[in-house]
Amino acid sequence: MSVTYLCQHCRAAINTKSNVVLSAQTKNEKGLILLHEELGNYTSIHSATLNVKEGDVVDIFCPVCHEKLNVPDKDTLAKFIRMDEDLNETFIIISRKYGEKVTFKIDNEKNVETYGGKISRFIDPDWFLE
Repeated sequence: MSVTYLCQHCRAAINTKSNVVLSAQTKNEKGLILLHEELGNYTSIHSATLNVKEGDVVDIFCPVCHEKLNVPDKDTLAKFIRMDEDLNETFIIISRKYGEKVTFKIDNEKNVETYGGKISRFIDPDWFLE
């Protein structure tokens, strides 16, 4: 299956091989985070210049246009686009808290698929509709 992940701002492809490439920043450090592109696979690696540990919250940016992918006023989440081989687009929303396994896939009709073990902390099912 061939999918492309896109920045919601510039629509540049932000994946290569089997990883989504994101620019990240903590209070003191900057670097890259590579996330496995398979939804529900939480394998990740980060560049040597980004020292993050489980529980750290990072700001997420497009590696091409450098626009922030954080979801404003929505806890610690970031959002980008997933386009499948049939050119259908869905939003992917992930946690910005390093190590927190939370992923939402939302289509144009507001159907939601969830991945990860910590989904229950998002108790309001309509948070994404605002």
